Amino acid sequence: MLVLGGYGGAGSAISRAILKNTPADLIVAGRRDEKAKAMAEELNREFSGDRASWAFADASDPPTLAEPFGRADLVIAAATTTSFVETTARAAMEAGADYLDIHYPEQVVAVLEGLAPDIERAGLTFVTRAGFLPGLPSVFVRRAGAFFSDYRKAAVSVAMRSDFDPGGAVLEFVETLGDYSAEIFRGGEWRRAGYRDLRKVDFGPPLGEMTCYPTTLSEMRDLPARQGIEELAAYVAGLNWFVDYVVTPLAFLLGGVKRGLGKKQLAWLMVWGSKRFKAPGEAVAVVLEAEGETDGEELSVRMAARHDDVYEFTAMPVAAFLAQYLDGTAKLPGLWMMGHLVDTARFVEELERLGAEVEVEVG
Repeated sequence: MLVLGGYGGAGSAISRAILKNTPADLIVAGRRDEKAKAMAEELNREFSGDRASWAFADASDPPTLAEPFGRADLVIAAATTTSFVETTARAAMEAGADYLDIHYPEQVVAVLEGLAPDIERAGLTFVTRAGFLPGLPSVFVRRAGAFFSDYRKAAVSVAMRSDFDPGGAVLEFVETLGDYSAEIFRGGEWRRAGYRDLRKVDFGPPLGEMTCYPTTLSEMRDLPARQGIEELAAYVAGLNWFVDYVVTPLAFLLGGVKRGLGKKQLAWLMVWGSKRFKAPGEAVAVVLEAEGETDGEELSVRMAARHDDVYEFTAMPVAAFLAQYLDGTAKLPGLWMMGHLVDTARFVEELERLGAEVEVEVG
């Protein structure tokens, strides 16, 4: 398995999870070859072996991808390379490698959907929307469906408390704020969400109750038809007052004028604000609240998954997916969203085994 950006925050957590939880060999790859080499050497020392190697691979320079991708059965895109997603995906196809990404921006899905016929003809497994956001929301919605004969409502909310690190990830996040849109499925259609659709959610300790804002996740689009749900939405909680009420509105305003306008300055403000005004301790949580009926009786389901490290919590869903990929359960030709492909009951159990705090309450 090759992890592109395998020495970054999320990438290093995924690299470590591969060696810890699978028998696969690992290639740590990226455009900073000295960091890739250092990470591979660190992992070999940590796991007392030689399963990790390293390679130079720059997503903005396609010829550099051919040789390392050619040595991989699976390419995992964990770098902030969403502007080069087509380049990366095509290089994986040409190398005959399967593909998985943890990218957040919605435009990634449209790019990959344009490649879907080629992916299917090649007989490769391409998986997008992995990680905890995106990723876990659709897993949780599908998992809760097993409890209902009549599945009426579901809302998935995500919150995290973490410092932003300078670099490509925060630049990418700020740029996506300019494209912000929010939709809720209600009355048989997806409609634009507004201020009245804000939601208070109790994430449990240490995050507690937080105000959450509706958001659009492409992994949710097909679920009302698949699950027979009457009302569905995804939400994200704010970070702190400075990021929520100063940086985010500025990003909306400037992004509406021109995509990416002022993103470097906004990214600096977001990094500073996330550190200056953050409550102590790191935490991340995903909570599903669902309602419906089974055998004529009203039923509610609440599912929660929590952890104290955002990067590790990003790697856990990837590792839970890999368990099903390696035994062939989730190795099917075509383009898939992770939450639509996996066996959700087994996935949630694996998430807990990997170290997440998981709760399922049925009442």
